[in-house]
Amino acid sequence: MRRYTRPAAVVTALGALSLAAFGAGAADATGTADRKTGSGSPSRVTADSVSWNHGTAQVNKRIIERYTSEYLPGRDPALASKFVSPDIVVHSGGQTWQGRDTYLGIVAANLTAFPDLKWTVQDMRAEGDTVAVRYTMTGTHEGPFAGVEATGKAIRSESMAFYRLSHGKIVEERAQLDMLGILRQMGAIPAA
Repeated sequence: MRRYTRPAAVVTALGALSLAAFGAGAADATGTADRKTGSGSPSRVTADSVSWNHGTAQVNKRIIERYTSEYLPGRDPALASKFVSPDIVVHSGGQTWQGRDTYLGIVAANLTAFPDLKWTVQDMRAEGDTVAVRYTMTGTHEGPFAGVEATGKAIRSESMAFYRLSHGKIVEERAQLDMLGILRQMGAIPAA
């Protein structure tokens, strides 16, 4: 069930805004700024050209596609500002963190634990302001993770994340990481 707790979300749901209201930040993140149509003239997707819900969902999906294909593999913190809001809120494992610097710290810690960490998107669905991603993570445990020192073991985990976007940036992430599976593969918890 969708919750509308902010006036902006209600306005969005009613379709009163156009994608042009997102400004250059969203256009840059989606890669849609200054695209050419077949006629050679610039084109921009707006709520006038597609239904609002579908248009927003598709723009948000393109942003997350670029986030997963450009930022996550490249590991460039400067690139994070293109996709991640300074006020991002992250929910995972019963905990909540806030702020882009905190988020970048989590990503950096994961990359220290698994320097060869790779995310592979298996499925992606978008509706309104939310994009759901099912992905596989693979890597070698070469640094401390979840209180477990490096084991040198390879891990493979299927996990999910739900990203909520506003104005072309990720403002909230709800991640469901398969921690039990990861800890078992590292040998920290015996297999059942």
